[in-house]
Amino acid sequence: MPKNIPVGILFVIVFAGLLAAAAPVPDVRISKEGRASIDAALKYLAARQNDDGSWDEGSYGRPTASAALAGLAFMSDGHMPGRGAYGENVSKALDYVLASAQPNGLLEYGAPHYAMYSHGYATLFLAEAWGMTARSDIRDKLKSAVDLIVRTQNREGGWRYEPKVADADISVTIVQIVALRAAANAGIAVSRDTVDNAVEYLRKCAQRDGGFSYQAGSGQSGYPRSGGALVCFALTGNYAAPEIPGAVHYLQANRRYRGGNYFYGQYYAAQGMHLVAPHDWPDWYGFITGDLKARQSADGSWDSSAYSTAMGALVLTIPNGYLPLYQR
Repeated sequence: MPKNIPVGILFVIVFAGLLAAAAPVPDVRISKEGRASIDAALKYLAARQNDDGSWDEGSYGRPTASAALAGLAFMSDGHMPGRGAYGENVSKALDYVLASAQPNGLLEYGAPHYAMYSHGYATLFLAEAWGMTARSDIRDKLKSAVDLIVRTQNREGGWRYEPKVADADISVTIVQIVALRAAANAGIAVSRDTVDNAVEYLRKCAQRDGGFSYQAGSGQSGYPRSGGALVCFALTGNYAAPEIPGAVHYLQANRRYRGGNYFYGQYYAAQGMHLVAPHDWPDWYGFITGDLKARQSADGSWDSSAYSTAMGALVLTIPNGYLPLYQR
């Protein structure tokens, strides 16, 4: 296959073949309990949005990551910019992310040390919004954001906290891969080499127990990053990757995870199981609905944080299938 085929076109070809051969999968619907959790979470997010479209996250300031994830959470339940009960909230979040754009393409407000986290989620948000609305003021900033990701990839194939070529870790790398896939879906060309090199970095982090370490060649497996790696194999079309069965087994064995970065972990684990293990998905979704419901505060939040609350809502709304990136 020619090396210059845009990733978006390549993915369409790959998925067309997969869908043609796929067996029917069980139908999963949002339960009454899940619906109540989603409604409470979105109400919380709307009530705490600032006039400029941001959310306060304590010592982290008003990061674009939270605005982007909250915007995606609203969109995942059918609220588009300017449309739906929370359409104004989505529009304000989108305006905030667009206003964060710096001359080098970086989309970041908040904690500079975590700039590439914010940038990745913000790029994902712009890509999904562009794909759904084709707003004329999104494309150029989305393209610049993608260009920044591409040029800051290091020689191992990964990315690190800051927008420069340095070392890499799997967590930041996962966020960039997801953003690139969303951008490709929206029509922004991404080279196969960039994606292939990123996938190779994931492979360097694979461990014997099926999980994935924080950095290539060092450390132990962790639940959050293992879920993220599984999502990335699926989103890059690598459904036959030999690492997938082990990753699925690792997640299943550790799904009662209660450690650090809980919401980040469940956000990716649920998406991964939905994409690559459809016959296990009904049981998984039922479990995570109950787990999230039990952890949700009376005000509708998780951890009194827009970031965590948005991720919880994004997990529960997967059956809607409204976000283009995660449609099976």
